[in-house]
Amino acid sequence: MNNINDEFHSFKEELKKLNIEVQKVVKVGNGSMDFHEVFYKSPRYEEVKSVYVQRHNLDNIIEKFKQAYH
Repeated sequence: MNNINDEFHSFKEELKKLNIEVQKVVKVGNGSMDFHEVFYKSPRYEEVKSVYVQRHNLDNIIEKFKQAYH
């Protein structure tokens, strides 16, 4: 099983392919509510945006970004 750093590294690399720069990932919540807030900069917006993700949903979030940015 991948650790959290490996999973988010892959997540960042996939978003980089879409010209989206992940600026930081911050853990929010704990236990069964293990969320991370991902701050990113995309070509569509001037300001930094953020999205909340759970580790087990990273692939789904990547697919949503691909649909939105392709």
